[in-house]
Amino acid sequence: MYHTLIVPLDGSAFSERALPMATSFARSLGAQVILTRAASVLPFSAIDGAEVQVQAVREAQVYLSALASKLTEQGLNIEVAVPYGDAAESILVEIGLRRADLVIMCTHGRSGLGRWIYGSVAEQVLHRSPIPVLLVHPIGDATTLGPEPTHTSFLVPLDGSAFAEAALPHAAALARAFGGKILLLRATEPPMVAYTYPQVTLVQRSSEVLQQEAESYLEQVAVRLRSDGLSVQTVVREGWPADVIAHEGAAPGPSLIVMTTHGRTGVARLLLGSVALQVVRRSALPVMLIRPTEQPVEAS
Repeated sequence: MYHTLIVPLDGSAFSERALPMATSFARSLGAQVILTRAASVLPFSAIDGAEVQVQAVREAQVYLSALASKLTEQGLNIEVAVPYGDAAESILVEIGLRRADLVIMCTHGRSGLGRWIYGSVAEQVLHRSPIPVLLVHPIGDATTLGPEPTHTSFLVPLDGSAFAEAALPHAAALARAFGGKILLLRATEPPMVAYTYPQVTLVQRSSEVLQQEAESYLEQVAVRLRSDGLSVQTVVREGWPADVIAHEGAAPGPSLIVMTTHGRTGVARLLLGSVALQVVRRSALPVMLIRPTEQPVEAS
């Protein structure tokens, strides 16, 4: 399912924190890694525009080549790409040129932890990428890459919609590659009061009913996945979705959250301000975000 991984870098130690995740994926999936850095210069700095542009490309090439050399020595299949232009646009172009399957990048780059994903290159890529994007927080000492992460449990939040279930094939592929299990999570929001129409009849569904319905739904999904030989557990928690997902992600066990950018509201709801973006901001775990299609693919 994943053959070519794009890893955008900007020359900063923060952006390089995505490398351990990328190399871990590359080893387990047998995938190629494309290290890419967009070269560009500010207009006011271009006294000799052509010369400055050439220098920017050369510096990016030297930087990526040094990283690629180290990773190639570890037995990984590494290539580099240095497009010239806007960072987000360059990443999107490379996705198409390389026929990539997954983007792995940090939520912060040059500006460090002071700049959130909002308005950043990562957000632009998320909005427009035709392939899944795995976001990594640059936690810890940004000058030290640290060991490759291991993955034993993949947390998949579901809301009962086909859009949310589009994350399942990806979680299944990762669980097989890493020999891990899948943890299906359903958040039941606090019971709401509603009125039937045209009668004005007060209706309130109890927490117990919502819990039972959620458990039944998750078990049906789990049965399908188990029939394919996967190890699956389910959990239902009451609370607002972003709170529940972030809390479950902080518990011992899950090492990666796999979810879609859209749920019940479908493709009309953008990532901006959605549950997915809240999870990225609040959870310390890496988050793989998948843009669902109208016809979600089957797990394989």
